[in-house]
Order: sequence, then C-alpha cells, then structure tokens
Amino acid sequence: MNSKAIVALKDCAWCRQVIEADNKKGSDQVDQDMIELNTESEEVNFPIRTLSAKTGVNSVTLRAWERRYGLLKPQRTEKGHRLYSEEDVARVEAIVRWVQQGVAVSKVRALLDREESAENVTPAVEWIEWQASLINLSRQFNEDKIEHLYQQIFSQYPPLVAFKNWILPSLEQLTVGVHARFCNAVLSRCLAGRLASLKNQHANAPKVLITGLYGERTLWCYMVSALFSDQGFACCVLPNMSSGQDWQALIEGLEPSALIAFCENELAPKSADLITALDAWGAPVALIGASFWLAAHADDMTEVGSVRVYSEALEGVTATLERLGSEE
Repeated sequence: MNSKAIVALKDCAWCRQVIEADNKKGSDQVDQDMIELNTESEEVNFPIRTLSAKTGVNSVTLRAWERRYGLLKPQRTEKGHRLYSEEDVARVEAIVRWVQQGVAVSKVRALLDREESAENVTPAVEWIEWQASLINLSRQFNEDKIEHLYQQIFSQYPPLVAFKNWILPSLEQLTVGVHARFCNAVLSRCLAGRLASLKNQHANAPKVLITGLYGERTLWCYMVSALFSDQGFACCVLPNMSSGQDWQALIEGLEPSALIAFCENELAPKSADLITALDAWGAPVALIGASFWLAAHADDMTEVGSVRVYSEALEGVTATLERLGSEE
C-alpha cells in the first residue's frame, strides 16, 4: 500500500475509533439508563447523540470540549454514560457563537463564566498561527504534519468554523501553484476519510449528492460533505464528472434528496437548459459558480422552482443547509 493511501486510512481509522467509541457501549443500554434517571427527576435527560442532533455539533467535538476544556459537565448514569439536558443545549449554542467569531475554544469557558460581551473580545491569535502553519507545511510538502494539524483542529471545532478561520484564509494566501494543489489534495484526503468514517452512522439518512466537473472543486466537495454530514445527511461525493448530463444519470441512479453541483465556466452557455432540466427533477438543487451565476442572472434564472444558483461557494452551501433544515 502506498504512503498516500496509508495517510488516508490513518485519518479514517482515527475518526472511526473516536466516533464509534460510545456506540460499542450499546445504545440500548444508554436509553435504558436515561429512562431510569428521568424517573428520579423532573428534568428530561438525553444521550450525546441527541445533543449532537439538537445543536449540529458532532459527538467528537462535544467530547473534546468536555475532556480538554471542561466546557460541558454531563450527568452520568451508574454505568458511566453521559446524559445531557436543555441547559447543555443552550451552553453548546453559546460555545458555538463564540467560536464562530474566531475565539479560541480554550478561552470560551472563561468568557461564559464571566458572561462576557462579544464586543469586548478579539479573534484568537491561534487561527493566525494555524494558518501560517498550514501554509508553511504545504510549502514543505509535509503531508503528515498537515494531517496532524487537521486532526487537532477538527476535533475541537465544528467544520464551518474550521473552514472560515483556517482552510479558506490559508488557501487564499497560498493562491495557486503546486503548493496550493498539494494542500488541496492532502485536506481532501483527510475529509474523505472523515466522510468514510460516518458512512454506517448515516446509512438511513437523507442522501445529498455533491458533484462537480473534472475534480477542479474536489476540496470544496468534501468540505460540503463535512458540513452536511454533521447535520445528519448521508453524502455521496463525486467531483470528477465530465458534463452536466452525468449529473442527470447520477440523479436517476442514486435517487438523492438534494443536489449540490459546482458549475465550471464551460457550463455557463448551457445554464438555461441545465437549470430547466434540474428543476423538472423537483428536489432541492444548488448550482455554484461565478460565471454560471452571471449567465443565469442575465436570463433571470437564479431562482427557478427548486433550483438556486449561487456565485459564492460558502453562501450557496450555508443557504442550502438552511433550506433543507426548514423543509424537514
């Protein structure tokens, strides 16, 4: 097995070990412990998977916030299983608000305890340091240390926070060239391993097809999968299609609940036909690409039935997440 495959499998194995740790204890037993504890108290308690569903923060991150930083203090059953309440939901939402503003998770506990105002807090210096590290490691072609840095950050922060404060600013500074392509490839493998580790967990979840042309947006496809998988969706990532017709075939074969497609320049002249065809499918569709948006905008077709067209990737992805959430 070559070194690149080993790196990808290491990340997959690491994620799987952490994510499946609680599952080995038996979800039925956790539910029974929860019932027994709730009979002794008027407060409704629930396991970590429910807290994750309520807040959109994955279980790996929730456990890291508890173990490393003492941000959460769940109750425990006699067998040691974690149980949470609505107060914990509110606390996690407060933590997320802080880290989305760029505050280091290591500083959030003190801010919560002091009930500090967001106006008095500056973004964490750590993000600037992590950006510099990723840039330097990419220029050194140091795959192992990039992977380690990825694991460190993604175990502490939700994907959207990591993308906005770490990956996207770093890639903007790397611009184009071999170092940027190397960084893209390594991070794509890390995120692909993360997605693979969640496959069984999301086996019965609504499926989202994430695709593009020629692999030019591979990293973005896997970043999208991280955001959607954290919200409980099953993601099928296929970034190497050769035409818009391929997407039609994928829709027929995979029967996804939604489609997110990155549209490159060559699809701009065909925007009207593609939008019309995808609207006939009837499920939510997000088409993302600057030149494609300009063509669709010129024809007044940025919103047609179930299809939405976006110029900016992050805007399109977050809007689609909100859209699917409101349709549940």
